[in-house]
Amino acid sequence: MTWPVVARRDLRALRADNSLLVYGGFFALAAAALAYGSTNAGLTPLPSTLALLFLFAVPLTAGTLTHEAVPSGVATGRIRLTLSLPHPRSSLLAGAGAARLTVTLAGAVAAIAVAAVVYALRGAPVPVVRVLAVLALAALLAAAFVAATLALTAGSTSTTVAAATTYGFFVVAFFWPVALSLARTVLASYGVSVGGGAVDAVVVASPVFAYANALTVVGVDSVTTAGSVPDGVGAVVLFAWTVAGFALAVRRFDRVEL
Repeated sequence: MTWPVVARRDLRALRADNSLLVYGGFFALAAAALAYGSTNAGLTPLPSTLALLFLFAVPLTAGTLTHEAVPSGVATGRIRLTLSLPHPRSSLLAGAGAARLTVTLAGAVAAIAVAAVVYALRGAPVPVVRVLAVLALAALLAAAFVAATLALTAGSTSTTVAAATTYGFFVVAFFWPVALSLARTVLASYGVSVGGGAVDAVVVASPVFAYANALTVVGVDSVTTAGSVPDGVGAVVLFAWTVAGFALAVRRFDRVEL
């Protein structure tokens, strides 16, 4: 397996361009502000505060870090140089994804550390087990977005197109229920009736709402989720996004002319 070699190389590059510091600082500052607010005006449990932060920060960070991995590598010739060594294309993608996932999770860990200190200093409880469970689900969310971003950008040689595609997916993932409601209305105008239960089930197809569904297993229900879908299904959906996204990324990347 050569993907760890690629991952270490990309991690060194991300550390050298201060990505690790910038995103770690972003998570830490956001966590400090949210934690202070959560303990100032009525106590919000720490797992709920972190879950809300990760809901937005993890997908945004994962997508931002990942979207240029292939296009910029193709444009600069770095990927061609890497593949001149005994690295299969799938290992290159796996290493690139692992490096971006590591940086994202490092930010999440920084957020947990800072938020836990703020809660402890203000005399609020820090439930370690539930916090670690939220981190584990955030890791699944990050992996899903890294894999989805690779799938969307692995066939592109333009960083501009890759960025537009990535942030477009980010918007769709968050406004997926709105898109489904519009689709349901359009279908109704053609005489096709779609039940609310079916819509709820499809809502969880979005990695964002899959994460929200999975959070209910650890007692975090501050994020609206599809009520008719059993708790915990979201974790399976996130895993499916990761596996299917990476498989599609490999297939698309195999077709890229270098």
